[in-house]
Amino acid sequence: MKDVAQNTKDTSGKILKAAAKLFARYGYDGVSVKAISREAGANSALISYYYGGKPGLYQAVLKQQAETLLRLAERLKEPGPAPLACILAFLDEVTGIFLKEPESLHVIYREFLTPTEPGNDIVRQQMLAFYDRMMEAFENAKASQSVKPETDSRRTAYVLICIIAFYLMTYNYEAISEANRLPGDDDFARLRFVYLDYLNTISTGRETLQ
Repeated sequence: MKDVAQNTKDTSGKILKAAAKLFARYGYDGVSVKAISREAGANSALISYYYGGKPGLYQAVLKQQAETLLRLAERLKEPGPAPLACILAFLDEVTGIFLKEPESLHVIYREFLTPTEPGNDIVRQQMLAFYDRMMEAFENAKASQSVKPETDSRRTAYVLICIIAFYLMTYNYEAISEANRLPGDDDFARLRFVYLDYLNTISTGRETLQ
């Protein structure tokens, strides 16, 4: 029984990983059940067995990625004496995970930019919770006078999510002329330059960000 349970977990996990890879690359509409089963090396009937079909599998991928973001966002609940530095560390961690394993967050960011019917509930229930967590972090930073009092926390959280999503989804560094390239030796440094610069524009200077 233990071996059967392990095999079930392994197979469903392979399907989930294959789906994340393909959905990240081609989007929900661009991926077929047959393509997922081929990538996973599993019978296509198992996708219905484990996930109830393609919509259920897509939702499972989104839930997994949303949970990753929410787990990371838990650190924002206890920012300590340097709330803006805590936000920066959170953004660094999200960026690092994505660049190391692009599929790990790519689908959820694609859902932000091009919403799908199967993904609506996931975004509404879980990703808005992630957004609210970021907004609360900026409210805490305002309360500690690390952020300028006129800063709109909701707009700021939204802008930062969009900065990361836009870069990770659409930015083609090689296609940009040398004169217009962002500074930095790699994708992490270039993206970090953008959101660090934004954080510095709303900072009161009480915290030193670097």
